[in-house]
Amino acid sequence: MAEPVQMAEPVEEILEEVGIPKKAAKMMTWTPPMSACLMKCLAQIAAKGVKTDKGFKEVHITKAAKDVSKLVGYEVTTTQITNHLRKWKTRWQKIDKLRTLSGALWDDDAKMIVLVDQHYLDHTLDHVKDAEFLNKPLVNYEYMEACFADKLATGKFAMGSNEPLGKPVVVECPGKTIDLESGETNGEGFVEAQAASGIGGHGSDATTPSPSSGSNKKRKRASILNDEGIDATQVSNMSDALRFVAGAINNTCHAETHPDLCKTIMALTGFEMDQKLAVLDYLTEHKGKGLNFMNMEDAVREAAFKRILAKNPDLV
Repeated sequence: MAEPVQMAEPVEEILEEVGIPKKAAKMMTWTPPMSACLMKCLAQIAAKGVKTDKGFKEVHITKAAKDVSKLVGYEVTTTQITNHLRKWKTRWQKIDKLRTLSGALWDDDAKMIVLVDQHYLDHTLDHVKDAEFLNKPLVNYEYMEACFADKLATGKFAMGSNEPLGKPVVVECPGKTIDLESGETNGEGFVEAQAASGIGGHGSDATTPSPSSGSNKKRKRASILNDEGIDATQVSNMSDALRFVAGAINNTCHAETHPDLCKTIMALTGFEMDQKLAVLDYLTEHKGKGLNFMNMEDAVREAAFKRILAKNPDLV
């Protein structure tokens, strides 16, 4: 009987022998060296003066994919690069926001956002996920700064989609048209427009100012007070502040207490039963803080327990 014919080696193994990378795995775990390689490659591209305000172009993403593939020894797709880059862009947005915290300091040598101990505990008690960005060196900060700094849209100067680019913003009011970008207005007409529309406390019965009242170019720009002495700008700022406070209160509302809160507090050592019960009542009443308390690590949770007792001596 003839011997069976030996089959050729699989194509993938032959490809490996000649140095062609393997195909990328469907699920890939990014390691710190891989992330550093990606961010370094894109930072070098941005440092050459390439415009990246609308994101990196496909050719840049492809270049980064080749560099990372060369590092790990298998193919990394441009889709995987884009998805991972989105993660680092989100981290930069968070870092940029945390740097504006009241009382936050910046250590440029260590690339670190610094909060004093008490401020750190206060903030992380309410924002547990921010702990990884505070009081510790920020990984790949210089690469992120080169890729994303001053290139993120904030919407501060956004215009409507039906407004032609380069056209000054115009505000209409009875008897007057105000051009906010021409530099020829002292601000008086804009306040008058608010009064005519019922903003700032004048109401719809306000008298329309004469055209000659806005023609005085010698007056310096200043706030115009209404009959009650209320600055329309202050009223607007106060409304914005109230909306901000209302949004913050709404975001901290929680309807349920964590089911393991009582068990966790009773398991703490070194505290008297009266103290445990007092803190339990406090965290049950403040459900948002209770949920954050449960998400803390053991050492942080113990420090938070002591802080609650110190800030609320009347609990016990």
